[in-house]
Amino acid sequence: MSVVLKILSPGILSSLQDEGRKGFAGFGVPRSGAADTLSLRLGNALVGNAPFETALEFRFLGPKVIAEGGRIRLGLAGDVTAELNLADGGDSIAIKPWQSVTLDDGDVLSVEPLKNGATGYLTVEGGFDLAPVLDSCSTYARAKLGGVNGLPLQAGDSIKVRLLHPRDGLEKIVSAPMLTKVETIRVMAGPQDDYFSDDMIAKFTDQNYKVSSDVDRMGIRLEGDELKPLPEKGSDLISDGIVPGAIQVPGSGQPIILFVDCQTIGGYPKIGAVITSDLPLLGQLVPGNDIKFQYVSLDEAQAAREEQKLELDRAISSIQDYFGEGVMDLKALYEVNLIGGVVDASLTGHFPGHLEA
Repeated sequence: MSVVLKILSPGILSSLQDEGRKGFAGFGVPRSGAADTLSLRLGNALVGNAPFETALEFRFLGPKVIAEGGRIRLGLAGDVTAELNLADGGDSIAIKPWQSVTLDDGDVLSVEPLKNGATGYLTVEGGFDLAPVLDSCSTYARAKLGGVNGLPLQAGDSIKVRLLHPRDGLEKIVSAPMLTKVETIRVMAGPQDDYFSDDMIAKFTDQNYKVSSDVDRMGIRLEGDELKPLPEKGSDLISDGIVPGAIQVPGSGQPIILFVDCQTIGGYPKIGAVITSDLPLLGQLVPGNDIKFQYVSLDEAQAAREEQKLELDRAISSIQDYFGEGVMDLKALYEVNLIGGVVDASLTGHFPGHLEA
């Protein structure tokens, strides 16, 4: 007997993602992986998984799914709400962000559009039963690697889960942040910042850029005042290595932030690279957002990463059983501020057996 999560409607750009493929760039294979690793890790913590267990990632609008063959416990990560419709009929149940929810056989969960940010996750207790490709189950659609048939999720896809019988007990909730508008992205200079004059470097950090409508997992195009390289340097160079977060400046003068599915080499000068701790913010950028760049030193980048690790640990430690209204640990809730904001914990929840408060 198998238990599957079946996709009734895929939402937008839904795919299966984990930490990604590390160590294969030399063979031309992009890293891929989760667009927002913080949300992925919190969502997995909600259901007791390892931090980078493969999850269902969606962009802007989530999927509609049904449990078939048995019970499945899911975690909702990101500023995402959902509606649960029970197989035995009756009123639907509203599911708030940052909590787990258990589906019995035939129950349907409809994930609603994100209110803030661009990326959300459905994690599954025990994980999906998938075969890794190059040490990862992440979907890289351009090469048809990983996931389900190497493609974004489609209506009718059925994904096996490993755990046939989720652990008994109450649902979990985390006092995780609700995303606020991303305003400043920290970067380190180079490797080709010497292609630009001091005036161009100042223009890069002083102006507000608008996120264009051309945004996907490969890159984020920005709109702003044109950046011009030094005449003797030009806008082309011999292709060299690229990693997610690198900021290229092509001949148009409009920067492109390369993202998780980006190519492994490129021939435009790179004026900077987003620091590791700010990479998850890129996964939440929405077309029309205004952002600025701030140069930081290596020491500052390392300190930011350590601070983020501590804040993530505090968020995970705030996970607790959810009984209903008024049970949140306010001290833990106020201490957690990964990005900003708190969660409204007014949900009655959907407990195993469909008990309601």
